[in-house]
Amino acid sequence: MSTLSNNHTPESSLAKLAPLEAVLFDIDGTLCDSDPLHYLAFRELLLEIGYNNGNPIDEEFFIKNIAGRSDTDAARNLFPDWDREKAMKFLDDKEALYRKLAPKQLVAVNGLNKICKWVSDRGLKRAAVTNAPRANAELMISILGLTDFFQAVVIGSECERAKPAPDPYLKALKELDASPQHAFVFEDSPSGIKAGVAAGMPVIGLATRNPEKSLLEAGAVFLIKDYEDPKLWMALEELERVEAKLKDSLSKLAPLEAVLFDIDGTLCDSDPFHYYAYRELLQQIGFNDGIPITEEFGIKNIAGKSNEDVGRVLFPDSDQEKITKFFEEKEAMFCKLASEQLKGVNGLQKLCKWIGDRGLKRAAVTNAPRPNAELMISILGLTDFFQVVITGDECDRAKPFPDPYLRALKELDASPDHSLVFEDSVTGIKAGVAAGMPVVAVVLRGREKSLTDAGATILIKDYEDQKLWNALEQLERSVEAETKTEK
Repeated sequence: MSTLSNNHTPESSLAKLAPLEAVLFDIDGTLCDSDPLHYLAFRELLLEIGYNNGNPIDEEFFIKNIAGRSDTDAARNLFPDWDREKAMKFLDDKEALYRKLAPKQLVAVNGLNKICKWVSDRGLKRAAVTNAPRANAELMISILGLTDFFQAVVIGSECERAKPAPDPYLKALKELDASPQHAFVFEDSPSGIKAGVAAGMPVIGLATRNPEKSLLEAGAVFLIKDYEDPKLWMALEELERVEAKLKDSLSKLAPLEAVLFDIDGTLCDSDPFHYYAYRELLQQIGFNDGIPITEEFGIKNIAGKSNEDVGRVLFPDSDQEKITKFFEEKEAMFCKLASEQLKGVNGLQKLCKWIGDRGLKRAAVTNAPRPNAELMISILGLTDFFQVVITGDECDRAKPFPDPYLRALKELDASPDHSLVFEDSVTGIKAGVAAGMPVVAVVLRGREKSLTDAGATILIKDYEDQKLWNALEQLERSVEAETKTEK
């Protein structure tokens, strides 16, 4: 019985990549069923030199010791006592024999042209990443008619480490200027799958020759028999549905009136400074028996909350005067750290320019004390950008209640039906959603599931994330369509 699956569904494996930027392919066994030719070349030449007492190697030996490995690794397995020069001479002869066999016998994996057309029709970036020598790689790509298809060809022996190390895939991502969060890999060997997974990408395993169990154990998200496999196309269709949904997720806001930002963790990566200040001062007063708080504790009990809410968690039995003094000292330490080290989230200036160029209303809405908020805005050079700054402690209720966002809308004279929020915490997302606005979550510290569960419409890694710009472009197209309809 076939076991071309694992605990992942194909849909869930690729949908998280939206919007997809790049697809990376191994070559041997992935683009073409070349392993029989490699096996034949190794078998013939090993037989000639009397390897294994003159007994031909079998396919099981080939898969276990040679398939998917770099020449260096294969040489170590085959000739542990040979010097490098002798081993490399044998492998050069083997590669020459392989290149002689390939032009007449190399066959593409079924459905290869179909997947390549899908990739190119969508303008996706693409690379071939292989442990084969460059001469072999370029020959196979040429025979398959894909010389113009690939924008990069990365060779394991030309990297510091070949597969199963991630170096070849990381080099390919760098050459393509693509993110591992928006790319996936096709591979056929445990060695290649391990390399793709180590580079941070989901890997689809082709069960052309290698045992299915070994491919799944190496980390393949699911297995396909070839590029016609319905599982692959189901996954790609679901990915396209998610991409379309992301593009349309902000369209209902047209015409956009206002953009509202949280500050800590949204405009700037300030959480490490807050965490350091809390940790140092709590340790000084013997909190938790003098054991430093962990980042996990900080995320769960402190991040995104007002000082009042944090005080209730940390000091449920202390009087207000003592709590107030602690927070004054903590904020003073934070301000000192921020003044020296605070930086904006990647792409912040680009987004602010986009907003400013369109004359949109904008506000900063935070649970931070006003001195902290104004300090951070000043350091980021955004004092003149924000028309309104709302702090939670100046409202009846701070986040997670909607009061700060509702007050910002009122001061801007903007409608929640035409406004958008950027947030980074569960507390803030809940506040924005409760105020009736879609929330884009900036994910600087993981926690994707908790942010989604809180109600975030889109998750982005920073303001350069293509998901954000796809959604904003679709929003602008919606405005243009409405304008044409009115005319």
